[in-house]
Amino acid sequence: MSTIIITVDSVEPDRLFAGTVRAMRRSLDVTRTQLARASGVPRRSISAIEAGGATTRAERHDIAIAVSWLSANRVAKGLAKTD
Repeated sequence: MSTIIITVDSVEPDRLFAGTVRAMRRSLDVTRTQLARASGVPRRSISAIEAGGATTRAERHDIAIAVSWLSANRVAKGLAKTD
């Protein structure tokens, strides 16, 4: 009989989300302040999240919706809306 020990790194999802938020925000040329305004998540929380800090499900949801909206509506600094 063998025993398998599974360990879970509870911090890894936060690190992955941090990298994703940072990359998406930068690719849209959006400041932390703009993302905070669009998401309703305080700027200091955005900074902590991008540094790999813990996130709540609600914060992840609000940030994801805000990034999607900023991208779809081309309100980021570097994107001019052309139709």
